[in-house]
Amino acid sequence: MSYKYNSPVAVQPCETYEANAIYPILRRCFADLGIGEETVRGKKILLKANLVMAKKPESAATTHPAVAEACARVLAELGAAEIVLADSPGGPFSAPALAAVYKTCGMAALEGVHGIRLNDDFTFRSVFFKEGAVLKNFRIINAVAEADVLINLCKLKTHTLTGFSCAVKNVFGVIPGVEKFEMHATFPTVDAFSEMLNDLNAYLLREKTCLSLCDAIIGMEGNGPTHGTPKKAGLLLLSRSPYALDAVAEHIAGLDGVAKMLDIGAERGYCDRDYRNIEVVGMTEYPVYQFEKPATAKKTFLQNLPNFMGGRFARFLEAKPSVDPKKCVGCGVCVRSCPKHTITVNEKKKLAVIDRSECIKCYCCQELCPAGAVKTKQNPVIKLIH
Repeated sequence: MSYKYNSPVAVQPCETYEANAIYPILRRCFADLGIGEETVRGKKILLKANLVMAKKPESAATTHPAVAEACARVLAELGAAEIVLADSPGGPFSAPALAAVYKTCGMAALEGVHGIRLNDDFTFRSVFFKEGAVLKNFRIINAVAEADVLINLCKLKTHTLTGFSCAVKNVFGVIPGVEKFEMHATFPTVDAFSEMLNDLNAYLLREKTCLSLCDAIIGMEGNGPTHGTPKKAGLLLLSRSPYALDAVAEHIAGLDGVAKMLDIGAERGYCDRDYRNIEVVGMTEYPVYQFEKPATAKKTFLQNLPNFMGGRFARFLEAKPSVDPKKCVGCGVCVRSCPKHTITVNEKKKLAVIDRSECIKCYCCQELCPAGAVKTKQNPVIKLIH
């Protein structure tokens, strides 16, 4: 079968976050894929980093600034006309919000380095994608819309909603600020959300020259994408296809079959779901790890049954967000990030309270809580079934 977005994946070992050491490794990745001046010279490049929230680089929640710096050096040497680094994290898409994110994530120091300009355009535009299966009318940030080449600087992580987060998931950051919460409300299940991600990727791949570069030097396992545990993989991956890269990265993390977005991509003819059918160049014998899955991805056979065969009981078993009263400071970030408005703050106790009857289990509250007070707890019954 011929797949629309098949492409080789360059894999190279990288044990450090020293930009000068990363640079020659990235040059090798670009050369292995035949990516040179014809792709970059005279073009406006958008480095779409993963800056999900204001977290320090050592947390492994965001793209490391050393990877962005080394990538910009490669692009500058290949003749890029302009290099803009951007993302739209969850929450307000505004100058004050992004200033805090840039600073905490270590990106503020990159302003001017190898021509990098931190995005300061907080406008967005409406687009129409006729071919979208579930997503036809939506908005994207102007920094993305105006770029000739989009380089998806993703991070190898687990994710409480999608199970796995890498290149395909990272483009969700082209949606402006709080509109992401509306997307979660519109596409509340993993299946629906994954369909939306496929439409978003298909639109960008049609409109832009796209490259995906994965920072897998240190990834994240457990309850990612923001409150998991750093996990060293010691690798960099590069591909023209976010799907091919993700299939290989998913296997490297020992998370085979977790990413529903790749299942849907394969069904649509975008990619080969089997990593063994994807050409790997560079480090052809790469290590495979066993990343700890998020609690939400640990399922029993009951959770794969249709409703009439136990699906309702399966939903009872789903991991649910809960608030740790010892950590919660009542800041209200979870209230503002909840797509269904099911969270309130008890002002007297300074404690967030979740109304479970309306919770869609998107885990935005867990992902964006700055205090790490929202946990995803597995139903204890699951341990008895396993």
